[in-house]
Amino acid sequence: MLLPIGITLLATAYLIYLLSKVDYAQVATITLTGHLVSILLLAVGTVFIRDAAYVYRMWELNDRKLSIAKCIEIIFLWEFGSSVTPASFGGVSMAFLILYKEGIKPGKATSILMLCSYLDNIAFVIVFGALYLILGHHMFDLSATCGSLDQLSAVKAFRSVGEYVWIGFLAVAMSGMILGFSLFIRPQYAVSFLNKIAQIKFINRWEKQIHHISVDIMHTSIEFQNKGTGFVIKLLIGTTISWCARYALANVLIYGFASGLFDNLDVFARQYVHRVIVIIPATPGGSGIAELSFMALNCEFIKDGLAPIVTLIWRGFNFYFYIIVGIVILPKWLARVGKI
Repeated sequence: MLLPIGITLLATAYLIYLLSKVDYAQVATITLTGHLVSILLLAVGTVFIRDAAYVYRMWELNDRKLSIAKCIEIIFLWEFGSSVTPASFGGVSMAFLILYKEGIKPGKATSILMLCSYLDNIAFVIVFGALYLILGHHMFDLSATCGSLDQLSAVKAFRSVGEYVWIGFLAVAMSGMILGFSLFIRPQYAVSFLNKIAQIKFINRWEKQIHHISVDIMHTSIEFQNKGTGFVIKLLIGTTISWCARYALANVLIYGFASGLFDNLDVFARQYVHRVIVIIPATPGGSGIAELSFMALNCEFIKDGLAPIVTLIWRGFNFYFYIIVGIVILPKWLARVGKI
């Protein structure tokens, strides 16, 4: 517990130091023009599309039995949980708890979250693969200069990871294959795995509950299979739209503060490289690591001296926004469903 906190504090301190590298003369020239307002509205639009697609997916996965309002609560609290815990594990736990408190059986809730992870991973693999086919190894080319940030050790470190991105890509692809196999081909393997876990000392006291969960997983898996390939493809399209909107946020913001002409596809592809870097962050919500790596990977596209500012705006849309909304929603949700 102390390690993530320590890393967060160090990364935060380093980010504060980076603010001293901001060209405040450039900042002073920024005015609320129609162009800037359009950029901010487009940024809000990407966040809306991202969340709307996720809400639709959750609605479909629950057979449209949960209201849209409840699905919105689930998504925002899921994002809130991911933002305040290391490696996003809290988001999954939060989503499981919410589904359970909304009357979804634990086994079905587990299957729903497994399918969500499967869809996320497959959507990533498909788009990442398509970008590589179009851009080739140029997708990992981080040799361009970043002006005054070039001398910073953190920037140098994150800009040297290009050759290792494939390791993360293969890990995501393998995870997706395992989840797909467990849900659609051999769900009995997942059931068998859970039943073996139930035999472990100190865990066997919950053997009966684990058995019920494994039975629910099997039944839910059969339900998913019976819905056909079209059901999964529909959800995969929604998932892909959500992730594309998430990454398009960077394109929108960089367009507002660009150092010159840039290729939108290059910027978009760079966000997929960024995701690989932050797959296993050791800090709550990837705090510090997400900001530093985003700035390092995108600084070549941004006016010299403004990269830290753009990074903070980007983080505000996809991190602090969900913390604020989560703080507002969580007490109301707890009051409605009762004590956890």
